[in-house]
Amino acid sequence: MTTGLWLLLYGAALAWLSPSLLRRLTKSGVSPQMGVAAWLTAIAATLIAWVIAVALIGVAAIDGMLGTSAVTLCLELFGLSEHGGLPGLSGSIALTIAGTALSIIFLVRTSRWVTRLRSRSREHANAVLLVGRPTSRPGVVIIDAQRSAAYCVSGHPPAIVVTSAAWSTLARSELAAVLAHEQAHIAGRHHQILMMLRAMAAALPLPLMQQSARAVADLLEMCADDAAARRHGVSPILGGLLAMAEARHPVPAEGLAAAGTAVAARAMRLAQPARGRAKWSQRLMLAGSMAVMLSAPGLIELLCHH
Repeated sequence: MTTGLWLLLYGAALAWLSPSLLRRLTKSGVSPQMGVAAWLTAIAATLIAWVIAVALIGVAAIDGMLGTSAVTLCLELFGLSEHGGLPGLSGSIALTIAGTALSIIFLVRTSRWVTRLRSRSREHANAVLLVGRPTSRPGVVIIDAQRSAAYCVSGHPPAIVVTSAAWSTLARSELAAVLAHEQAHIAGRHHQILMMLRAMAAALPLPLMQQSARAVADLLEMCADDAAARRHGVSPILGGLLAMAEARHPVPAEGLAAAGTAVAARAMRLAQPARGRAKWSQRLMLAGSMAVMLSAPGLIELLCHH
């Protein structure tokens, strides 16, 4: 029971307090892949802590009903040396029932949202492949529009959409870099990551869930920028990004667009890349944060059962 209660509190602390820290550590995009990993680690640590807590409290409730153990609360995390008794066996039973019910509701709602988002994305991909003009590049189609834009949607198969304005006005190197950016989204399964995050944010509207969807979307764009820059250089992807940012063609919610989000920050990041020391410093801070989030439950167990 004691460890379960502290794990509940730990998960709540992560859900409400970790977003502000993670935003400060990841907004610069010095190491976007590790930034994504840090947000996903915080979500995983929160959910795992709550699941384990419900299981432990349930076991304590069963033991209490059988009369084999007393329900106690470890007070050493507050600097006290003793374990305090809790009078509420009914409280542990209520927590178990509520936690189990909330877990089931969360899983069902998340599953429904993922199914809805996946279906919408596939429908859009099928539609643009049907109505768009095919190109010599597999999966790349052109749609008529007066503004420059490029985006990709997941499906079977996925599709990369380029407007006729972008196809005709972007320089060849810029167009190649933009297409590499979109291909990086598809290869990295970025759509699937965002679908899951958006589904969890809709199913459980906590600060961590809601802010992770927005922050990870920006970081995944930076990951795709880096992939395009490695293949074609910084200037082509930067030029294509700025050219399309000026036009601002509307992009569907299920699509990932090269100039869809955080354009100014991404352009600054590409134009003035971080140096080696800054990169390693950022990576160490992110690695340390992830290590702390994952090791905290073990520390709770150690303090309460030494």
